[in-house]
Amino acid sequence: MDSTLLITLALLGAGIIAGLVYRFFHGRGHKVVGNECISLEKLAVSKNGDPVTSFGKTATLVQFSTQYCGQCPGVRRALAKLEYRHGDVLFIEADITERLNLAAHFNITQTPTVLVLDSAGVIKYRVGGIPKPNTIEAELTKLGVK
Repeated sequence: MDSTLLITLALLGAGIIAGLVYRFFHGRGHKVVGNECISLEKLAVSKNGDPVTSFGKTATLVQFSTQYCGQCPGVRRALAKLEYRHGDVLFIEADITERLNLAAHFNITQTPTVLVLDSAGVIKYRVGGIPKPNTIEAELTKLGVK
C-alpha cells in the first residue's frame, strides 16, 4: 500500500474518533468543584427590564450567550420553560458579546454555556453547549426542586 494512502486513512480515522469523543461529551456538563459564588452585581443582568438582585428560591439558571449564537434561542426557551414549571427557579441570561471580561472570568469558551446555582448563588453544575435532555432537570432535582 502507498504510504500516502496509509497516512490519509490514519488521519481520517483520528478525525472520526476525535469527532465522536467531542459529540459524546458536548452538552453533558460536569459538577463544579469549589464554592464560587456569583456576584449578581458583577453579572449585571436584568429581567423584564429590572436588574436582577436576588437568586432563585431554590436554584438559579444562568445562560451565557452571544448575539451570534445560533443555538442560544432554543436553550433560552428550554430554560425559560423550566423556570415557568418550577416557581422557585430563576432563569437569567448574560450576553457576553461585548463583555469579554465576564467571559474570561467564567472561562466561557463556547455559547451557550449554562450554570446551575444553588439558592446562595454557588455554582454547582456547568454545561458547555446545548444541554442533553433532562441534564438540567436532574441537577435541579439534586438541589431540591420539585
